[in-house]
Amino acid sequence: MNRLRTLAKESLAYGVSSLFSRFLNFLLVPFYTHILTPSAFGVSNIVFALVAFLNVIYQAGFDSAYLRLAYDTDDAHRKRLFSTALWSQAGLVVLFTIPFLLASPWIGKAFNIPFENRNLFGLAAIILALDTLSVVPMAHLRYRHQALHFASIRLGNVVVNIAGNIVFVLWLHEGLRGIFLANIVASFFTLALLSPILLENLRAALDGERFRALLRFGLPFMPAGLYGIVNEMAGRLFLGRLTPAEIARLYPGKGWDVLHLTGLFSAAWKLGVFGLLLVQMYRLAWQPFFLQHQRDADAPALFGRVLRVLLLFIGTCGLTLMLFLDKIVSFPVHGKILIAKPFWDGLPIVPGVLLAYAFQAWFIHFTLGIYIAKQTRWLVWINGIGAVITVALNVLLVPYLGLWGAVWAAVICYAVMAFLMTRKSQSLFPIDLAWRRLLPVMIWLAVCFAAGFWIQLNPGVGMGTRVAMLFAGLCLPFILGGITPAEGRLFLALFRIAR
Repeated sequence: MNRLRTLAKESLAYGVSSLFSRFLNFLLVPFYTHILTPSAFGVSNIVFALVAFLNVIYQAGFDSAYLRLAYDTDDAHRKRLFSTALWSQAGLVVLFTIPFLLASPWIGKAFNIPFENRNLFGLAAIILALDTLSVVPMAHLRYRHQALHFASIRLGNVVVNIAGNIVFVLWLHEGLRGIFLANIVASFFTLALLSPILLENLRAALDGERFRALLRFGLPFMPAGLYGIVNEMAGRLFLGRLTPAEIARLYPGKGWDVLHLTGLFSAAWKLGVFGLLLVQMYRLAWQPFFLQHQRDADAPALFGRVLRVLLLFIGTCGLTLMLFLDKIVSFPVHGKILIAKPFWDGLPIVPGVLLAYAFQAWFIHFTLGIYIAKQTRWLVWINGIGAVITVALNVLLVPYLGLWGAVWAAVICYAVMAFLMTRKSQSLFPIDLAWRRLLPVMIWLAVCFAAGFWIQLNPGVGMGTRVAMLFAGLCLPFILGGITPAEGRLFLALFRIAR
């Protein structure tokens, strides 16, 4: 169980850093709304959305590629692999930045960016370059299992970004330009913190064979990442295409318009941020864990136990959140409730958002097969199928089910992707699923989500009933025999680690 405890500690380190990073970034939103006009704020969001999209292309999956190949490389040649990865990414930065800058006038016109703001694309290119050069050193920290070092650098980036915004936007009155200058300073700060790793590992070396290996493993992450963006954004896009007549039919007497509807969906998706944090923190810790232990004699059984503990964690945290979500959002803070009442109409679909992320966590677990076998091309096919499914289901369901159509499209999409990834992974690196124990846990997880949906659809249920349901839910997986006493002790140790 020591190996599982190590995985838990690293997952929590990544998770806590992600949680604080997102909270600190959230603090910038009210800051911007008091400093910038809505139009200027909209311009910054468009450009940063483009940066997020291009990050997938710039990074070319080299973080995952380096992490995987490092485990097949001895210490004598690892610096050569590191150098090849970093110099290759520097070349990709030049290769992609030139056409990006040349196309920036057309991009600005296509997205209605005012002419005086199109210089922001040049600043965005600098951010992309600095962030890309940090990818391999950050992957090296994950390879070395230095989760706290990784987390501290990520948090440092956010803190410097906030400080830069105060200096450039508030004090120096740089406006939109100040936001991007603050991001440049933060990205440069991150690269500076990584300089010891660069000095230790970077050499004037470029190995053609290792470069081809990096490309073979990493390139499939580009289309897979773009498909992932489609899966995340489809619900918002198709809700935005509803006509006033369709909205009136779906929600009679509400007086909602399309912006109100997409606002409800976006808020509900953000309230499901726990699911996103879970997926992120688990992915960051899980990949180096299974690569390190893939050759252990008991690896198939070990990875099966990890899956059961993962599902126990998802169910426990998810059930707690779903049972009390409507009470949490109505909690008073300085005389105001936490989430404004107009957004409460979206609460019933939050369990669906969490369920979609639960399937995504299952999907992440079973990426072990394609990583170990170095067959990442399956990411393209599986994510591509997911993108087709989510678009098709949004077309079919949103006009008839509205918000529920968008959320069920996401749930079904990730469920199918999880199923396909499981089948492929089991054919490449089969793990011991121990169905006698896994099946009761899966049944319990389904009961947890059913209870969450029921409570949010019936908010009048009293606190006594909710507490009783939580107590029963926490006891059920042990009663059903899905979790062993040793796994239960490990699960309880997670909370001691968190404290």
